[in-house]
Amino acid sequence: MGNCLKRNQPQLQQNQQCPKCHLVFQAQSSVLLYQQHVTNCRVRPIQNQPLQPRNLQVGDVVIEPNHHHIPNPNPNPRTTPHYIQDDFQNRKQKYYWCKELLPGSKIKYKWNKKLSPPMPAANVSEMLALPWVQIKNSEFPIKQTWFRLQLEKKRIPWQQGAETLSVNKESFLMTTLNMYKEINWHKEVKVHIDGDKVLDAGGLLREWANLIMKEIIHPESGMFQLADCEDVSYKINCEADTDEHIIDCFKLLGIVVGKCIFERIPLNIYFDRSIIKHIIGQPIFLEDIYYYDRQLYQSWDFLVNNKFEADDISEFFVIYRKSKGDYYELKKGGQTLQLDMDNCQEYVNLCIEYYTYISVKPFLTAFLSTLYSIIPKQLLSLLEPLELEMILYGTPFIDINDWKDNTDYKGAYYRTHQTIQWFWEILEQLDQFNLAKFLQFCTGSTRTPVEGFRKLESNRGNCSKFCIESVPYTKANPYPKAHTCFNRLELPMYETREEIESYLKAVIQADMDGQFGME
Repeated sequence: MGNCLKRNQPQLQQNQQCPKCHLVFQAQSSVLLYQQHVTNCRVRPIQNQPLQPRNLQVGDVVIEPNHHHIPNPNPNPRTTPHYIQDDFQNRKQKYYWCKELLPGSKIKYKWNKKLSPPMPAANVSEMLALPWVQIKNSEFPIKQTWFRLQLEKKRIPWQQGAETLSVNKESFLMTTLNMYKEINWHKEVKVHIDGDKVLDAGGLLREWANLIMKEIIHPESGMFQLADCEDVSYKINCEADTDEHIIDCFKLLGIVVGKCIFERIPLNIYFDRSIIKHIIGQPIFLEDIYYYDRQLYQSWDFLVNNKFEADDISEFFVIYRKSKGDYYELKKGGQTLQLDMDNCQEYVNLCIEYYTYISVKPFLTAFLSTLYSIIPKQLLSLLEPLELEMILYGTPFIDINDWKDNTDYKGAYYRTHQTIQWFWEILEQLDQFNLAKFLQFCTGSTRTPVEGFRKLESNRGNCSKFCIESVPYTKANPYPKAHTCFNRLELPMYETREEIESYLKAVIQADMDGQFGME
């Protein structure tokens, strides 16, 4: 951990150019970064030199180009990904988990299992022709299908080649920072681990995204801090360093989140509600602060919903900034403007704007600029906050019955095989935390989509149910082996329940994050 803190390293005394790809490293850049780039550089064949893409301005956010060479995306692909085909071809009743506010509440929510509505179109072409306003007012499954179809129009077909992201196990964040700007993230991206022969068919990309997120969120980075709320979620640290390295980390975070949305990879880390609303371009209200800082929410809620005398509260339109040792005026003359019943709503609104936007503007702008370069802001604005969270995180719980119902078996195994019965009996005894760890071992992710296990995928949008394959049991290698790219578990044919329980628990108790590159 803490790769993003490694700044006390030898620095280049003058500009240096990579002898292979001619990328220029500015003076004061890390010598280690330059040397790692030269070592790992794999230059793609350059055909016709394209025009340099320009930055695009959307409001306060500059959307940066996410690659150098721009192949033509196919707006009308000849084949629709399997995960979308199923929405039109499979007429059986299907269910999904929906995150909804409790009746009469603007804060509390619950998960409901709901029947998926029929698609409002007979095929993909008709679906794409539906107006944005109609989709905006539709139920979530319809929104999500239309949203995914629009993203598929931006995908560069895998037949046009894949991008390679070469990372080093010992410094995967630093090596990623060195390469991410060179990659076209609308293409298929394969993660290559230096010195490793494992080929990426989707699993390594999921593991890479998870590890990058954890590295950036880690307290030692100083970029995020825990939000004071019921769920474990993170808010941007308004006192984070504003140097170029940290800003670059926020840009990388935007790439990771954008790519995860693009490839339908559930995130393992929650953002606070203000970040969610910034992503979809919605204003932030007092109820959103409940998921940012409950103490601030309670204080501001009291101000706007209770009567008080000016003498009761000695507050002015200023906020003390600890890192700078000064006071920030919420409006001109704020140091002499005292809070009272008439201006308390304005005071709360200005405080919300300061904490969730002004104080974190450079970080938020960097994050959104790269996120929007992969997922257009207009598409994201289709979604409501809870709907974006459903897409970002999937479900926070694992339905063991759904897992069993959507599992295939290979080799000697079948549903009623004794070893398989032991397997499910052991999983049924696990709590949600350990179930999530085992799911991560098998698939590279701790979560499933809101549609459940029936929507697990491998790469290229292919539906890939969880599969258990039999292998001989040997004392030399008695542990289960996972192929996260294909959601497949190789389970030895154990002879006793005690054996399978022992080796399954050993796998669950292992540190998954220390096994990056595991098949």
